[in-house]
Amino acid sequence: MSGLDDVRYWAAGDLAAGPSSGSYPVKGMLIVPASTACVAGVALGLSKDLLQRVASVTLKERRRLVVAVRETPLNGQTLRHLVALDEAGAVVLPASPAFYAGATHIQDLVDFVAGRVLDAAGVPHGLYRRWEGELGSARSRD
Repeated sequence: MSGLDDVRYWAAGDLAAGPSSGSYPVKGMLIVPASTACVAGVALGLSKDLLQRVASVTLKERRRLVVAVRETPLNGQTLRHLVALDEAGAVVLPASPAFYAGATHIQDLVDFVAGRVLDAAGVPHGLYRRWEGELGSARSRD
C-alpha cells in the first residue's frame, strides 16, 4: 500500500470542502510546490482559498504540514514567513535536490526532493537510496 490510496481533490474555491473543517479525518497536508504568495497567505493565517484554509486548520489541529517552497533566492519577508510557519509547527522543506547524492539523471534529483517531502510526511517510499554512512569516514585530526 502506497499510503496514497485515498487521495481526493477539491476546487480551490470550495471553502465548504471536507478538509476545511478540523473534524475531517486527515493526517496532514503537503503543499508542493509552495509559491511565496502561498507561504505568505498560510503564515499570515489567511483563508482566501481552500489551500490556505486547510493549511490553517492543519496547523490549528496540530497535524503535520509540509511546505516545499519553490522560489530562490528568498527575500527577508519570505524568510520571516517561513520562520513563522516553522514556529507554528510546519515543516519547511525547500525543494532542493541533493547534488551530493550521486545522481546520474534528472529524475534522480526529482525523486530525491519528492522522497524528502514524503519522509517529512511520514509516507513510506523507495524513491532514493538512503544514506548509510561510510566506515572509516571519521578520521582523527592530530
